[in-house]
Amino acid sequence: MIRVALVVVWLALGAVPLAWWWRGRRRVDVWPALPVPAALLDTSGAVLRTTGPANDVRFAIDAVPAPGRIVRGRGGDGVPLAMTGLPGGALALALPADPVAERRDRVLAELGARLAHDINTPMAAVVGHLDLIAHEQISPAAMVSVRTCQRELLRLQTTAADLLAYTRLRAGGGVRSLQLAGALVEDAAAAFFDRADEERVVLSVEVPDERVAVVASEGDIVRALRNLIANACSHGLSGGGRDIVVSADADEQSVTFAVADRGPGLGAEELASLSQPLVRGPGVAGPGSGLGLAIVGEILTGHGASLQCTARGGGGAVLSFTLPRAR
Repeated sequence: MIRVALVVVWLALGAVPLAWWWRGRRRVDVWPALPVPAALLDTSGAVLRTTGPANDVRFAIDAVPAPGRIVRGRGGDGVPLAMTGLPGGALALALPADPVAERRDRVLAELGARLAHDINTPMAAVVGHLDLIAHEQISPAAMVSVRTCQRELLRLQTTAADLLAYTRLRAGGGVRSLQLAGALVEDAAAAFFDRADEERVVLSVEVPDERVAVVASEGDIVRALRNLIANACSHGLSGGGRDIVVSADADEQSVTFAVADRGPGLGAEELASLSQPLVRGPGVAGPGSGLGLAIVGEILTGHGASLQCTARGGGGAVLSFTLPRAR
């Protein structure tokens, strides 16, 4: 009996600190004490709660990562974010400034510009001389060699230009200002009308009737759209149709830019893979650097957006991104 009583007393004494610890543990709330700006987002990317010092960061994003996945991105004001997917939404943390990384990106941008200039200058001279040779009376075999050299030089020039653009974007991209969404779409599509006529592609533009504006870097967004159109012209006509639609569609809060083609489309994993630098799709041939979608990704990350791929009615794919509508 005495032994039973001692066991009961011992258990009671052990339960008291355990209960105190359990009660105190449940009362701990780390959310208000986070040392960096943070936000809880719902599945649409809208902000539910914020915390942290000087929390004026625009956390709203286009798409949240899957539960358990950690990704890097940028908020609506360009602040770098670290995001992790949660059931029913995501947690976003504003990353502190990284002077070392910023200095590295600036050095890479300067180095890329110098290399591009040093490469393009002699290549331009070679292209000119090859063009002169092509207009001379030369044998068919020599002409084939000249055309081959011209194609390979075009590939090198494209790669050099894309590398320059990619390093510049890594260093911060262009200056943002108020831009008309319709003008951005029309400017991007205008560069492809001649190519569309030559390849018998119906290239059309759809823009809002009303005046719709976004805050963005004009050159960067136009480049992103042109890269998507070029991708559609090269790989988005295998489904039988020969039409590409470049559009801007607006609601009260946002503007969605899209390029719709008749290709086989891309899955989420394939799109993520092709958005990596120097990655090209299987079986892809011809001029190209493998940086087209990577450049689009860098531009959109800098604008707090992301590239999405959905199915197009009647067959094909729609590559799109969304920016906040300016007031």
